[in-house]
Amino acid sequence: MDIDGRKQTRHTREETIFIEILSASREAATDNILLECTTQDISPDGLKIRAEHPFIVDSILELLISFESGGYKFLLTGQVKWNTINDEGDSIAGFEIIESEHSDYLVWRNMFAEIA
Repeated sequence: MDIDGRKQTRHTREETIFIEILSASREAATDNILLECTTQDISPDGLKIRAEHPFIVDSILELLISFESGGYKFLLTGQVKWNTINDEGDSIAGFEIIESEHSDYLVWRNMFAEIA
């Protein structure tokens, strides 16, 4: 699989991103996890993220992206398209941004229209 197959221009940008992983069972409903990760690049339809833990391919997760430069925050929904481990042992994952109710999907996409 070509992990560099995104159609849009990528913008190299390291920003903090929080990813919420919800429990899959009712018994562990209080065991939700919030991971702090870093973006490596961004585009209108996707993100490449570096994290300490791997992600399950095809999982759909809530993403909170916080741009320190400018103070922008986006709540997005992303689907894990691929995951690999780099030489340092970090997980590198590709996320596709998907449109969902109550997300900042349109605002996110409009940000890239202003960059172009």
